[in-house]
Amino acid sequence: SGEWVSGEEMAKRLAISRAAVWKQIQALRKRGYEISASTRKGYHLTKMPDLLDADRISGCLKTKWLGRELRILGEVSSTNAVALSLARDCPSGTVIMAETQTEGRGRLSRPWASPSGGIWMSLILKQEMPLAHVYQINMAVAVALCRALSSMLGLNAGIKWPNDLLIHERKICGILMEVSAQVDRLDYAVVGLGINANNDPSGFPAERRSTSLAAELGHDIGRCELICMILEEIEVACEKMGSKETYEEWRSRSLTINRQVRITSAAGDHVGEVVDLADDGALILREGDEQKRVLAGDCIHLRPLDAEAEAL
Repeated sequence: SGEWVSGEEMAKRLAISRAAVWKQIQALRKRGYEISASTRKGYHLTKMPDLLDADRISGCLKTKWLGRELRILGEVSSTNAVALSLARDCPSGTVIMAETQTEGRGRLSRPWASPSGGIWMSLILKQEMPLAHVYQINMAVAVALCRALSSMLGLNAGIKWPNDLLIHERKICGILMEVSAQVDRLDYAVVGLGINANNDPSGFPAERRSTSLAAELGHDIGRCELICMILEEIEVACEKMGSKETYEEWRSRSLTINRQVRITSAAGDHVGEVVDLADDGALILREGDEQKRVLAGDCIHLRPLDAEAEAL
C-alpha cells in the first residue's frame, strides 16, 4: 500500500507468527527490497528492486490469453530452451522469462549476452496456420515491439531485416523464432525476445554495436510495466496477423530498404542494394543488373566505404 504496516497485522492476515513475518522481511531485504522498520509503526516498503515479479506483471496485464500462463525463473541456459521443452504441454500464450541466461543465443547460434537487467523471454504460440505463413509471426512481433517502445518510452525503433530492432543504428532487441511442425502445418512456435533494457552497453562486445533502453533514455525503466505493454501489443498484432496493415507497418518501419547490404545464407553470399521487402517477408535485392528474392539469411548493413570495398 505504500503505508506503514504493523508486524502484528501482517501476521494476522497471513496466519503466521510475527517471528515468521520478520524472517520473510529479512529474505526480501536480501533480494534487494528496501524495507524500513519501526517498533511503533511496523514495516514500510521504501524501494523495490528491479526484479521480474509475476504478481506485478499479472496485476497490470490486460491481455486475454498472452502471458496468462507466466513462469519467471532466475538463471537458465536460455528461455527458448526451457520453452521448447515445455511447449507441447503448455497452452498457447505461455510466457517464460528469466533474470539471466547463461547460453543466450541469436541467429546462427551466435551467443547473446544476457546479464541481469535485460528482458529475456520466450512466447509459446500455437497459431493455426500453414508452415509457409510462419513468417507472419515474426512480422507481427517486430511491429508490436516497435509500438510498445514508442507508446511507453517514446523511443523510435526500426526493424533491421530479418529480426532485429535498432535505435540509432545500434541493436536494442533480437527476435529468435523456432518452430515445430507436422507436414505443412505449424504445431507451435517459440518466439524468443532479447531486449537490452537496464543494461550497461559498455559490457557488450564492441563489434555488436548494441545499446540499451536505459542508455537511450538516461535512466532505468520499469521492466514489469514494459513487459505488460509488449505482451498487450503482441496480442493485438497476433490477432491481425497476415493483414495488409501489419505488412505495411512492418515495411514502413524497415531500416534495411534502400541500404547496401551483405547477405550471408546457405545459398551463398550476396552484396547489393535492398530495393523493397515483399509481403511474404522476402528481401528484394538488386545485385548488379539483377533483382533477387532472399527469404532467409544473415544481413549486414554496409556503410558507404564498406559497400565500395565489397564491390572491388
